[in-house]
Amino acid sequence: MDWSSFPREKTDCILCGSSSCRLLSVQKTWPVVRCTECGLVYLSERPAEKALTNMYSRAYYEDGDVGYKGYVRTFEKYHYTFMKIFSRRHRDLLRHSTGRRLLEVGCAYGFLLDYLGKRGWDVQGVEISPLSSAFARSKLGLQVHTGSLESADLEKHSFDVILLLDVLEHLHRPYDLLRRIRELLSPDGILVVQCPWELYHWEEIAEAVFRGKRPGTIEPDSVPAHLYFFQPVTLDAVLKKGGFRVCARQSGNYGSIRRLVKPPEINRGNPIERFSRFVYFRLGLRRFLYFAARLVHLGNGIIRYAIPEEDELQ
Repeated sequence: MDWSSFPREKTDCILCGSSSCRLLSVQKTWPVVRCTECGLVYLSERPAEKALTNMYSRAYYEDGDVGYKGYVRTFEKYHYTFMKIFSRRHRDLLRHSTGRRLLEVGCAYGFLLDYLGKRGWDVQGVEISPLSSAFARSKLGLQVHTGSLESADLEKHSFDVILLLDVLEHLHRPYDLLRRIRELLSPDGILVVQCPWELYHWEEIAEAVFRGKRPGTIEPDSVPAHLYFFQPVTLDAVLKKGGFRVCARQSGNYGSIRRLVKPPEINRGNPIERFSRFVYFRLGLRRFLYFAARLVHLGNGIIRYAIPEEDELQ
């Protein structure tokens, strides 16, 4: 798919509204900028919202250049690793939630919903892709609405947990979605948000330095599907602006599946970079740093548990 061919729209910072920004790089013809007022990193030109159905077509789940490479085949091949990830998510949900009515926004093919449903959760999903949502319904028997959360016919206060996993960075109108989530959560309900920490995470800063680039200027993930590239402070600020209070924080490490599908290259770049990659990947330095990073909340996955602010509910 030619990802540069989508109709475009320009945008200012969604967090502070400023139009003042600094260009970091241009990826696949899409400009990645950093707001000079609040620090949010985003695409200052992005695909128009009307192009979303075309974006999340078969190419997104099959081609691997922006989205996934053989999504269903990968799940089947690395089923054991997915189960470990799902089991950890399940344990975390049991610790933080008070009920079992769960909605996943952006549930893709529904594999996590299927896992949780088989463990006593009352699950539903919402997915914009007709391809993956149809799979979830026909192959897994799940109750999944095709389209946006705003268009789904769901009762107010009908969910104890709403999952927003690797979704917020895709949204043109994140505050509309967060407003709708506040309506759907039960009085004791909780929102679980997960986003990648990109460009200014310590690992990617180190990669930029070893490649002789300025921090923030290497290629982020999934352009132009990702519209924002969050850091912990900017993700927390977006949730606060959206009417939520963060009540718990976690840190995870992305990439366990990706490393199986596409092992990291060692002999790439200048001699210093090649030596650094050998030490990092082959001698176990990354494994040690990932373990330590998770303990001090510096993993490359940002996880937040949030509840609606009381004044927003009045």
